[in-house]
Amino acid sequence: MLENPLSHAPLNSKSIVDVTDTALWVAALRAQESERSDAAFHDPLAGRLAGKRGAAIARSMPNAAVTRWGVVIRTSAIDLLIEDAIRSGINCVVNLGAGLDMRPYRMTIPPHIRWVEIDFPDLMQLKDAALKDHTPTCHVERIGLNLLDGARRKKLFAAYRSRSTLMIAEGVVPYLSNDDVASLADDLLTCCQFWILDFDNAGIRRTPRSWAKQLQAAPMLFQPIDWFGFFENCGWHAHRVISSADESARVNRPYPFSFPWGLLMHALPRAVGRGVLTASGAALLGTATRAK
Repeated sequence: MLENPLSHAPLNSKSIVDVTDTALWVAALRAQESERSDAAFHDPLAGRLAGKRGAAIARSMPNAAVTRWGVVIRTSAIDLLIEDAIRSGINCVVNLGAGLDMRPYRMTIPPHIRWVEIDFPDLMQLKDAALKDHTPTCHVERIGLNLLDGARRKKLFAAYRSRSTLMIAEGVVPYLSNDDVASLADDLLTCCQFWILDFDNAGIRRTPRSWAKQLQAAPMLFQPIDWFGFFENCGWHAHRVISSADESARVNRPYPFSFPWGLLMHALPRAVGRGVLTASGAALLGTATRAK
C-alpha cells in the first residue's frame, strides 16, 4: 500500500496536502472503475497504488460520482489517442507528470515502445519500489524531475527530441499557471511533433467552490479564456479531438444521475447537454514545426 512521501500525511487522511496527493486520488478513481462489470478499462494495480489515503481522498471529494465519471472518460479517451499514435509510427512515449498512471502495465503496449515517466523524484522512486515485482508490456523508464524546473526540463527534453516521440500530460496542466503552461508548450515545440492533453474549453474555470478547502494545497491555476486558442498561440494545433460527449457514447457511460449537477444535466434538452459535454475531453495536438 502506497504512502505519499512528499506529504507525509496519515494513511487514512482525507486531506490533499501536496499536489502529488492528486495522483492517489486519481488512482483510487481508476480502481473504482476497474471493479465495475462494464469497466471502460481495467487497472488492477490502481487500488494497490492508491492505498487507504487515495480511497479516503476520493470518498471525501464533493460530487464524487461526476468526478469519477470525468476521470474515467478522459482516461479512456487518452487510451484511444495513444493507441492511434502508436499505430501511426510513434516509438517513444514520454508521460509528463505521470503520477500513478499504469498504462504500460494495463494496456497492450508493443514491446518496442520506449515509455518514459517523469514526475517528482520521490514519487518516481516510490513507484519503482511498489512495482518492482510487476512486469510492464514495454520498456519503462522513470525520471525524477519537477516540471517547473525550466533549465533541467529543457536539458531532459533534448534527450527525447524526435518526430517519433509522443508527449502526454494528463491531469497536469490544470495545476500550472498560464505562464508555466506557455513555457512548457514552447519547450515541447523543439522536442516532439505530438502532444496529448485533457482539455476543458468552457472558458475560465477556477477551482470549484465545493473543492476549495480540499484543494488549497493544489489549486487549479490554468485559466485560459479559449483552451484551444491558447495552445494555437503557443504553436500547437488540434489534430484529433475526442469530446467527453463522444467518449461517453462510445463506452456507453452516460453522465451520472447525481445531485445536483447530474440531475441538472439530465434535465437539460439533449442538444444542450451534449453541447456542455463537448467542452471537455482529450486532444492530440500537433505542430507544423517538425522535430528534428
